[in-house]
Amino acid sequence: MDARDARRQSAATIVILVVLTLERLAYYALATNFFLFLNKGPWDGPQAWDSLDAMNAVFVLAGVSYMSALLGGYISDAWLGRFKTMVVGFLLYISGYILLTLMAIDRLPRTICEANNDSMGYDPNGAPNAPCKVAVYISVTIVGLGVGIVKSNIAPFGAEQLNTANPRRTRSFFNWFYWCINLGSLFGVGVLTYIEQDNPGICTNGFFCGYLISSGCLLLALILFIIVLPCYHIVPPEGSVLGNILKILWESLCAQIRHWRYNSPNPNTSPLHLEPRFLDRAKIRFGGSFHESAVDDVRSLGKLLNVFTALIPYWLVYFQMETSFQAQGLHMRFSIYGTNHSTDMQDDILQTTEREEFSVPAAWLTLFNQLFLIGAIPLVTSFLYPVMDKAGIRMSMLFRIGIGMVFSIFAVMIAGSLESYRIFLWRTDNSSHIEQIVGNVTYHAVNISIFWQIPQYILVGAAELFASIAGLEFAYSAAPRTFQGMIMGLFYTMEGIGSLLGTALLHLVSPFWLSNMTDYGNINDNHLDFYLYFLGILQFTTFLVYCGSLYMQRFSLRPIAMPHTRRGRGRRHPGDGRAGGSGGATSTLHEEDEDEQDGDEDPDNEEEDNGEVRPTDTQLLL
Repeated sequence: MDARDARRQSAATIVILVVLTLERLAYYALATNFFLFLNKGPWDGPQAWDSLDAMNAVFVLAGVSYMSALLGGYISDAWLGRFKTMVVGFLLYISGYILLTLMAIDRLPRTICEANNDSMGYDPNGAPNAPCKVAVYISVTIVGLGVGIVKSNIAPFGAEQLNTANPRRTRSFFNWFYWCINLGSLFGVGVLTYIEQDNPGICTNGFFCGYLISSGCLLLALILFIIVLPCYHIVPPEGSVLGNILKILWESLCAQIRHWRYNSPNPNTSPLHLEPRFLDRAKIRFGGSFHESAVDDVRSLGKLLNVFTALIPYWLVYFQMETSFQAQGLHMRFSIYGTNHSTDMQDDILQTTEREEFSVPAAWLTLFNQLFLIGAIPLVTSFLYPVMDKAGIRMSMLFRIGIGMVFSIFAVMIAGSLESYRIFLWRTDNSSHIEQIVGNVTYHAVNISIFWQIPQYILVGAAELFASIAGLEFAYSAAPRTFQGMIMGLFYTMEGIGSLLGTALLHLVSPFWLSNMTDYGNINDNHLDFYLYFLGILQFTTFLVYCGSLYMQRFSLRPIAMPHTRRGRGRRHPGDGRAGGSGGATSTLHEEDEDEQDGDEDPDNEEEDNGEVRPTDTQLLL
């Protein structure tokens, strides 16, 4: 690479990371405080949403954001390419944020919330009305679509600028990629959520100011992204591969059915004769129509899906930072200089003291999660991993995912223990009861510092350090190149499924553990701790199954079926559409090549990745 190309590559990578930082700043400024926006907002208390409805809206925002990533990946792979798809995503993103900004000052078109406003009437003091559900979910859907489209493409687009498949450079890029995610989150949560909650200075409506700033950041990100277009290495779309995937599955199913219906047992057949596996029946050498790489890409897709499914309980724990952790924090003392006034103490001195106290925004607790990651990621990227590489010790991606699961178990169990202690004090010690006012909402809290939540946020950060980064890297590195964007979208889609399952789980357990949700300022008669314990048990069970599957995959010897004749054996032809892709990453996941098991290597079936090194099975599995 000459100096000019190196400068272009550096400029493209840096701008993409800056764009990512601005985009994450806008997203986390919304996601981490959206519960409070609906639960409190710049409107009167009686108009506010109750806790259960507010939690559901947050889950829907996250769910749409992640599930639409699959659509974004498909559009980029099949039609527009990553650059154009990301431009479309940013335009949707900005449009949704404009709706939220107008919603914060009650300037949406009256046709959207007409029934809501007519029933409540307008505030004579000019305060905005609480948004109706139609307006909230329309805005959330548009923002979520923009988030998902950008999210599914920005990581592979940035990795493509490296123009290499060196596993160390890829690992380093994704570590810094996640570092920028947390840098943007740090400013979004630390600065914008403070503006939204405390209305400082001229911002009499903090949510309006915060959403307006976020919209400006998104517009700046889009402008920067477009300006650097000449420096990008752009890979054109290769067309949809969904058709080939469905054809391979259909052909394999038909061949399997024919085998069941027409093949009778032959007593003269050797007992060592093995039938091909399900997908192998679509290969040319077993009488099918597809080449080795196409079928193996589909098989790798199934194994990727298995890993993504195993991460769903992890995502359930991760999303507690924006829901149950925040609800728990609002019912703990968040004053730095002392307790807020008690219900039976209303004298002038205590009221003066209360005005001088500084209330820590509940969303600020996620700052400890981001600060931990901002400090830990450079440490592991620049020191820990290089030292381990020199020592010949390589932590595989799947092994790092398992470590992240362990940290998430500890995080949710500690959160449940803290909630059990908080509820115990509420029920046994009346002197610990305090009332805290956030905007127009009074929260019935316990006199325990909110900073006792720090360990659970840090443990979630430790889980992200291993599981989230390794999962992101795994989704990119192990995906066949022909549908890399779709695989990245699938990774985020499974994350969104975890969010939507959180909504379903809330409805499932609410009659038993979260039944008292009519008073949005009081969760003290509920059992939020049981809900957190349940998540921990679910994550622990998934971890055991995950470890068992990795153990079986590593140490089991699987016999390979061979074709009856080598006469019909298929060979790879570069221009054959049936091949269904380059197979550039198939060696990451599929079992040892069947040809090698037979002792006859086929040079046309070997990976030819222009000299680039792809991760091997021993690098991925412990």
